[in-house]
Amino acid sequence: MTTTSTAAAFDQSAPQAERTDALAELMQNHRPIDSEVREVIEFINEDLQDQTFRKAIADNVVPFPPNRRGKPGMQSVDVDEYQILINGDFIERPGALNFDSMRAMVEQTPVLSSIVMTRIRQVARFCRVQESGSGPGFCIRHVDRDHELQASEHESIQLMQRFFDNCGWEFNPRRRRALRRDSFTQFMGKLVRDTLILDAASIETEMKRDRSLGIDGLYAVDGGTIRLCTEEGYNGADEIFALQVVQGRVRTAYTFDDLIYEPRNPRSDILSAGYGLSEVEMLVKTVTGYLNALTYNQKFFDSNSIPKGILHLTGNYDTKDLAAFKRYWNSMVKGVNNAWSLPVLVSKDQESRAGFERFGVEANEMLFARWMTFLTAVCCAIYGMDPAEINSDAFSAGTSPLSGSDTAERLAASKDKGLRPLLSYFENLFTDYVVRDFSDKYVFRWTGLDEEDEDKRHELRKMVLTVNEARAQEGYDPLESPIGDAPLNPSLVGTWVQLTQQQGDEQEDFGQPPEGEDEKGEGEEQGAQDDGAGGSVGEPTVGPDEGDQGGAPPTEAVGDEGEQVAKSFGLPVLTIWGDDEEARQA
Repeated sequence: MTTTSTAAAFDQSAPQAERTDALAELMQNHRPIDSEVREVIEFINEDLQDQTFRKAIADNVVPFPPNRRGKPGMQSVDVDEYQILINGDFIERPGALNFDSMRAMVEQTPVLSSIVMTRIRQVARFCRVQESGSGPGFCIRHVDRDHELQASEHESIQLMQRFFDNCGWEFNPRRRRALRRDSFTQFMGKLVRDTLILDAASIETEMKRDRSLGIDGLYAVDGGTIRLCTEEGYNGADEIFALQVVQGRVRTAYTFDDLIYEPRNPRSDILSAGYGLSEVEMLVKTVTGYLNALTYNQKFFDSNSIPKGILHLTGNYDTKDLAAFKRYWNSMVKGVNNAWSLPVLVSKDQESRAGFERFGVEANEMLFARWMTFLTAVCCAIYGMDPAEINSDAFSAGTSPLSGSDTAERLAASKDKGLRPLLSYFENLFTDYVVRDFSDKYVFRWTGLDEEDEDKRHELRKMVLTVNEARAQEGYDPLESPIGDAPLNPSLVGTWVQLTQQQGDEQEDFGQPPEGEDEKGEGEEQGAQDDGAGGSVGEPTVGPDEGDQGGAPPTEAVGDEGEQVAKSFGLPVLTIWGDDEEARQA
């Protein structure tokens, strides 16, 4: 390339052909060589490949901001879809145990079965309407305890209580059974079993044909068949949040209006996928140790091939006789499944002997009895239950669970740790998802949880109420006799009797005597009036055996009605003389 070519290429006055040749020469001279272009080509190819890969995984990368940005609800990730098993449109329950395995564990472990059955029986006591508000049962109450119920509200409460008692608006037991609805006791028994074993108490809510009218019935669904869906729902329908899967096939789809599914032990773990944590999962090693100890004990009695000892015979015996003796002996001493078979050895003389050494296989307190007691205590602790409730010894106590002064306290503490949280879970569940569907003015409540408090409340009523007030609380008519006004407090009965007698005296009094009158004469005159004597002033008012000792008045009870009341309470009859206040106090 020359200066002339450069000048000609950009000279506007030069001929066009000359300018074109000059530009071609310049381009030829400035063209990059292959080594320089190769790096640029490789960079472009790599960038194109990255663009293709990024486009392929664009749907699987969590964007920032998240996918739910702009939508109501939680924005954070609550389910890790890359580490859990997603089978189509639903999520399998994560964990080492599935629902069937947990049920099999409880069925094969007597301790767990006892715990579950005990809780079911305890909850069954509360599955009845309690009108009075005291004693085991349930009721529907107003949110405001101080609210005075109107007639319409009282009627609504009665209807909702009947709804729960029949699990729906069908009150005829036969027609209710045709609808496959349970009574409230059966309904709660199924839910308690599922929540204690699977932590999956599922309730199907049947809505009325006009869905605006609310729920028509409740059904307990097998919690082991419920699978939760992903955020996308089922087949693109995001309103579906759960499915019923039986033998791997989807049988039913549920929206939030069709199914109540609330874990009793919720977790924020993104690997839990919305499922709860069952107590059975926490007891895998404990149950394994319990079953091993139980199996070892069973095998010790029916399949033990280790002999207890050796039978040594000395002498010259015929072979046939020895064989016959062995058959006879083994048929007599062998146990179940040929356990405890006894070897027989024969020697010609006494110098030929066989020594016997014990193998130390005796059953010492059922072999690991203390170990099994410990495992039982661990199972009860996880479920919040005292071992005494399932008739078992406590690991830390050396006495029988049914003896001792602290048994009542232990059982009360057990209810606080296990039964109360369980009932509180169902209380909140029914209030939020069933009662609130009818009205937000009412709540579902269990009654009779505090039996000791009921006793204390009864004792308090005895201290402050009268007979008629207590009868009114129990729904009885008041007594018309003065006994109806008598206090229930024994320490106030004597005072009440005195006041009753004084009121009777005041009704018969005709006025106070003039001031300054001799007290003795006043007392004698009053004594004469009380005796009903109509004689003159000079006549004696007492007999020879009833002489006046220091001005003491004659003895006669005042007030027949007060005397009867006093006798009815087993108290001594008090006698009050005269009208003067000082005489009454004396």
